Amino acid sequence: MASKKSLVVSTIGILVLFIGFLLYGSAQNVHWGSLKLSDVLTIIGGLLFIVPFYAVSVAMKKRNHVPNNWIWEGLPVVGMILVVVGILIPNSVGLFPLLSLPDIMYLIGCILMLLIFVYPPQTVNEEILEEDAKEMADNDK
Repeated sequence: MASKKSLVVSTIGILVLFIGFLLYGSAQNVHWGSLKLSDVLTIIGGLLFIVPFYAVSVAMKKRNHVPNNWIWEGLPVVGMILVVVGILIPNSVGLFPLLSLPDIMYLIGCILMLLIFVYPPQTVNEEILEEDAKEMADNDK
């Protein structure tokens, strides 16, 4: 995490997710048609948790001039949107006999959000190269 503010926002997100988890099966879970309070808390908490990581990831990848920025910056946003829409769609919407449409949206969305934590392959980290060069120079002495 880049700053204490990001850490605080992510921590609040985890707490909101936990509250949503606790409300999921309880009688206090308010319903608005097919939307429940636990769904709203899950969306808010999840976004509060993941957006600071996404912001740090984008800043780091821009600073290092990674190739194909639209992949590393755009696809995680698509993943977040898929997960949010999957939460909002009722689970009764089926696509295949074993999986419902929201489950497929969660899966694809989470896979796309993994790009936040993955650094592009075949990019050179200059800091590691500098450290390796210093170690080699020290070993030659």
